[in-house]
Amino acid sequence: MHIIADANMPGLEPFEAFASVERVDGRTLTREQLGEAEILLVRSVTRVDATLLAGSRVRFVGSATIGTDHVDLAYLAQAGIQFAHAPGCNARAVAEYVLQAVLLLCAAQGRSPQETSVAVVGLGNVGRRVADWLGALGMTVHGCDPLLERAGYAGPVPLAPLDQVLDADIITLHVPLTQTGDDATLHLLNADRLSRLGPEQMLINTCRGPVIDNAALSQQLAEDTGPLTVLDVWETEPTVPPTLYQQVLMGSPHIAGYSLEGKLKGTRMLYDAVCEWSGRKAVAEPAGADAPMLRQAVASDADLLALLQAAYRLEDDYQRLGDSLNEAAPAAAFDRLRKQYPVRHELHHWQHEGPVADAWAAIISRLFEPDGIAR
Repeated sequence: MHIIADANMPGLEPFEAFASVERVDGRTLTREQLGEAEILLVRSVTRVDATLLAGSRVRFVGSATIGTDHVDLAYLAQAGIQFAHAPGCNARAVAEYVLQAVLLLCAAQGRSPQETSVAVVGLGNVGRRVADWLGALGMTVHGCDPLLERAGYAGPVPLAPLDQVLDADIITLHVPLTQTGDDATLHLLNADRLSRLGPEQMLINTCRGPVIDNAALSQQLAEDTGPLTVLDVWETEPTVPPTLYQQVLMGSPHIAGYSLEGKLKGTRMLYDAVCEWSGRKAVAEPAGADAPMLRQAVASDADLLALLQAAYRLEDDYQRLGDSLNEAAPAAAFDRLRKQYPVRHELHHWQHEGPVADAWAAIISRLFEPDGIAR
């Protein structure tokens, strides 16, 4: 059995027990490269459709991602090709990114998170965790998810239509990219909705770039009437408009979920799915090493930010992305930043040591518990 896999996927060794694994550049993958492969493992940069797969021997496609907008699911079903993805694999990593972004935005606005409201748009695996963590921080949390609302959602986050939550201090986006239907998210924040956001508000996008009309956002920011913004995703990526980069408070090359733990979890979910599909017994994951210690007293939002930045600094990614825009081929540099991304651990990789004031006990508990749920 032969497997073609995106070279950016770590943890492929278990597959090598029963198949040969060929690592390729996912963005430039062609039909010819598939050769005799029966299994294709991708990330979000590979468009998986009839153009890539027609006439190939591929019978299983796995995407180590939450989203599936890069996969033509209807074609796979029609062609009888099994599909699996990894919902929730990087939810913790994205939630840690958003938490740090919120603290940076609030600091830049000179406001306390505990006196700030946030609208979480999309309450899937990532959005629910973000909502829970920001609520644990003491923020007032509103939610928007029409699918959940129609399904009779009765969770802890009050739901409302998007146009009713746009007055929140912070808008953070966690929706899949869909282009058709009543709940289409392409340009969900279009020029009209963006015009309702003012400079006293804040905006975070870690889902898909085209969810925001980037041209309209850039125009609004150029007029000093737009929200203070953090973007991990860009409508034209791997091309990042230099002007928009300079207009946002922080930006990064689509890496909000790029923790080592999140990547490994995504690969493991595909491994389990392949084993089930092929009738093989999955080999148990090896036990992890003892967690190192992370020492930081937490008695303020600044302390919490320092703790988060001991593991990961969003400013570093912003600087690296800015440097890449000065290269001769910035789009290729964008992909290289993702391919050669430094090892980044989620906070539960460590044990926390140090006193924690009562106001921050709930969020600290979530950050360091293995499943991210307070005990």
